[in-house]
Amino acid sequence: MKRLVFVFYTGIFLVSCSKNDVSTPRAANQNVFFKSTNVEVENLKVTQISSDAVTVNFSTVYEKNIKRIELMSSASINTFCTIQGVNTGSSSQTLKQYSFQDTNIKGNTMYYLLRFEDNLGNWTYSGYYTVKVN
Repeated sequence: MKRLVFVFYTGIFLVSCSKNDVSTPRAANQNVFFKSTNVEVENLKVTQISSDAVTVNFSTVYEKNIKRIELMSSASINTFCTIQGVNTGSSSQTLKQYSFQDTNIKGNTMYYLLRFEDNLGNWTYSGYYTVKVN
């Protein structure tokens, strides 16, 4: 059984899988989806590949002390669960491509966010991305 963990994050409580309903403002470069001191994500694209599956593609411009990237999904903006993750290799100054697949669509509208684990075990969350699923 999943353990409930309560973590205070920028004025929002993260419950169970995780919760984050704070959108990240877009940077001046509209290709940038999320940017922090440790990672920059650009060109996030969600593509529906069937009635119950979508692919989430994005690239990172740089990764500084990032050891893991996870894709989280939700049918509401209240609770996000990790559906897929990848260990990265700590740091990179080159463009890296990522592709995740969600084969468990739970609603007509799905919400996706990325979370990044640094080498110290701290998590950073992107804003969420909304997609209508047919």
